[in-house]
Amino acid sequence: MASRESVAPTAPPPRSTSAWRWLSALAQALIVVLIGETGVQLELARQTEEQRALVLAYVAGVRARLETELNSTLYLSSGLVAFASARADLLDVAHVTDLLSALYKTGRNVRNIVIAPDNRVKWVYPLAGNERVIGLYYPNNPQQWPAVERAIKRRGTIVAGPVDLVQGGRGLVSRTPIFRSNGEYWGLLSLVIDWDSLQKTAGLEAESSEYRLAIRGKDAEGARGAVFFGSEQVFAMRPVESQLELPGGSWTIAAIPAGGWTTPSIRIQALRLLYCVIAAMIGSLAYRLMQEKHERELARDELARLNNELEAHINARTAELRSANDELARMVQTLRKTQSDLVRSEKLAALGALVAGIAHELNTPVGNSLLAASTLMEKLRQLTKGDANLKRSEWTAALAQMHEASDIIQRSLGRASELISSFKQVATDRTTAQRRRFTLAGAIHDLVVTLQPSLRRSGVSIDEAEIPDIKLDSYPGPLDQVLMNLIQNAVLHAYPSGGPGRIRLSATLDGAWVCIAVEDFGCGIAPENLSRVFDPFFTTRLGQGGTGLGLHIVHNIVTGTLGGEIDVKSEPGRGSCFTIRLPLHAPIQPDDPSDHAAH
Repeated sequence: MASRESVAPTAPPPRSTSAWRWLSALAQALIVVLIGETGVQLELARQTEEQRALVLAYVAGVRARLETELNSTLYLSSGLVAFASARADLLDVAHVTDLLSALYKTGRNVRNIVIAPDNRVKWVYPLAGNERVIGLYYPNNPQQWPAVERAIKRRGTIVAGPVDLVQGGRGLVSRTPIFRSNGEYWGLLSLVIDWDSLQKTAGLEAESSEYRLAIRGKDAEGARGAVFFGSEQVFAMRPVESQLELPGGSWTIAAIPAGGWTTPSIRIQALRLLYCVIAAMIGSLAYRLMQEKHERELARDELARLNNELEAHINARTAELRSANDELARMVQTLRKTQSDLVRSEKLAALGALVAGIAHELNTPVGNSLLAASTLMEKLRQLTKGDANLKRSEWTAALAQMHEASDIIQRSLGRASELISSFKQVATDRTTAQRRRFTLAGAIHDLVVTLQPSLRRSGVSIDEAEIPDIKLDSYPGPLDQVLMNLIQNAVLHAYPSGGPGRIRLSATLDGAWVCIAVEDFGCGIAPENLSRVFDPFFTTRLGQGGTGLGLHIVHNIVTGTLGGEIDVKSEPGRGSCFTIRLPLHAPIQPDDPSDHAAH
């Protein structure tokens, strides 16, 4: 490590005075007070908006009820107006009385209905109590003629009132002009609505425990009209307003809370007290922090001195660690060389065991062939003797023996040929480790045939499950080495006392991947060892023929050369299962010339 450059000590910052600390603490407390008051104002605004929303909902309900009651009553006259327009000259007392009676009984809040052809009242219902209205000529009545004249000019319904009725009480007067089908004015239809009854059916209350209500717009004059319901003071207190549209005008409905708009509540006062307390606490804390900062500044100089001493110790220790690190690097290099030598020995030992097994296995078919060939030559010598005088039965028996000897020679040599062919393919793949296209079933079969001689002596058999027709573009040599190491590991560890035992090989296709399972039914792996089986030099049979490199080599080949994954599952007493998941097309190895040639 390079030595550090010496840094000239800098002048310490000026120490903060007590007065400055007090001013800073007061400023922070004031900021908290401003923020708190802003929050209080926002809370007040929120409460006001929430209160106005409730009042708006109340006003909307009042308007909807009034609108429903008025429309259900005012629109009763639509049918009568249409009938009168079409059949004005055919109206008689019987027809009109029936129509008015039906309208009166259907409508709600109706006091009376009047029809005045040529502006003179001719029919009224109910007649009782309204007899003096008969014959009234509107142009001669200065109280009613202006409204009638306005309805005629507007050629539509207008609503007047509420007004005091001669019969007693108050009412709304709806006046609708009737025109013939040719557009000529015929007369007037008046409908009187009882205001007191309308208030009850619409649920109107000028004052309640929650709200104060007022309505402006007498004679449907809207905001210009007089207040005819509730107190005019409501309109002076920022009420929530809503317009109710009427034929020929409108009403303005307004409401406020019964107790007025929101005033600072106990909650608001509590919030103010809270932020004042918080401001005092923050100011006090700020003063303490600045005082502690002053103390830290005093301690910083002492720390800088100690840091210089520590840096000298670190430089000395760094030199010692550099020397130890160089020694450790040399030891790691030696260990890697030793590991490489052990891996090479492991591969050669496996290949030597394979050769020994094949040689031993070839002795049987070759010996059988030699014995059968000797028997065949002896029989031929007997048959070709010049003085041989053989019977037909002897000749037939000799031919049968010769045929049997030929059959034995053919089967034995065929078996030897299969062993040699499988061994040749496996040995070639193991020694060259080149990439090529091959079938998985063929590779597994060649390996099983090659391993059968050595496995037979250990009492362990290999069960080949039905392997699907899977073609791989990969490295058969490394794959053979992986399967051979897994099988030999199973023989050594799953059946430590020897056979009988069984190892099962199977494979399934999973899209662009193939899953190969090597399963034994032996003693299994202890749970505490299951996560370490692929570690280098880990073995439970150290000094008994296990080096701890077999599964480590398997893991490196599967995840490196073959580009796959390997996993193991095991239960003590129920065997182990190694699952290899490989791509159908192995990744290209940069140092493999066969890849560049094939692709």
